Amino acid sequence: MLQILLAALLLTPVGIASADREPVREWFEPESGCDGWYEHITDEGVIQLVWVVGDGAMLAGEQRAGGLGAEACSGWQEGFPFGGEDALSPENDPQDELADLTLDVRVSGGVEPKALEIEVGITPIEDLPDSVNLRLLLTVDHPTSGPDSHFVVKHYQWSSAFHHQANMTTEWNETIDSSRLASDEVPFTHSDLWRINVVVLLVDDLNHSIHAASRSPVETPSSVPSTADAAHLYLFGLAILAGLGMIVRAEWKREVCLPKLTGRLACRGQTWTAHVTLVAGRSPVTLKGADADAPWRVPKQPKERVIKPGESVDVGVRLKVTEQPPPSVRTHWSVEVEQLGGWVLDLSLTPEESAAEDSAD
Repeated sequence: MLQILLAALLLTPVGIASADREPVREWFEPESGCDGWYEHITDEGVIQLVWVVGDGAMLAGEQRAGGLGAEACSGWQEGFPFGGEDALSPENDPQDELADLTLDVRVSGGVEPKALEIEVGITPIEDLPDSVNLRLLLTVDHPTSGPDSHFVVKHYQWSSAFHHQANMTTEWNETIDSSRLASDEVPFTHSDLWRINVVVLLVDDLNHSIHAASRSPVETPSSVPSTADAAHLYLFGLAILAGLGMIVRAEWKREVCLPKLTGRLACRGQTWTAHVTLVAGRSPVTLKGADADAPWRVPKQPKERVIKPGESVDVGVRLKVTEQPPPSVRTHWSVEVEQLGGWVLDLSLTPEESAAEDSAD
């Protein structure tokens, strides 16, 4: 039994046509509408096209109706009339597919949609007659003009620019900008994208038969987050703002609470003294100690003292140096600030010229 199955698989021809696709159902409806149609035009599992006929009809709709011999308020499936779901005939079944179609639809533009980018892959399963051509259609649910229905055809394009030879793939690309869509009365805002469907067909212009079909809704572009993603981004943004607020507040707190240092470096005889004034900010400050970069050093630490908010204190600290003439000194003052903790404040001092000359003598 297994050998029979394997033999059957090996003998099955590759690339034969099949009818494994959704049927194409076309409705020819005047602007005033047709009684009882609305419920049928929302059927699932069918590619629906509503052509406006009479007043407000586009040329492509009139040509399609004329080619089929379709009258107003008539329904057609796969190029043949039908009288409803209970009146389908074998003629209404999809014909064998003569080509594989792939359809990719993207929206470009970021915050505001700018264009609809459509890519169609066409691979004939067998050689196609020259009379088979590509149809690109955009349908709109509940358009602002015309019948109040789903799948109303508002944009139509025709092309023969693809390979008709078997197994030769064509990547057919088309970009439709927002101005063209507006002229065709296709709504093109983020809140309207769900109303648009893209349909591609391979149609034989000689007998109006459909040999391949595909459809795709227009999805929200990836640059526009879904509701869940938008909520996460919103919370993330709030967290960033809160973090920035904390950083700004911390900077402000340091600015108003840390003490200010001013001073000078003077010499009397061979003794150098840093005369420093500490002015407390909005928080009490405790002076803890002092240090200096080489070749300077602090032989004796200053007395610990507390400075009240807004008050100042003058501190004199003796320094020793091993180089002559003495260079500038970078001093470091350790303080404890209420609410901010321990800090080391830097202050550079330059020897007064007269003092430096006296020291060198």
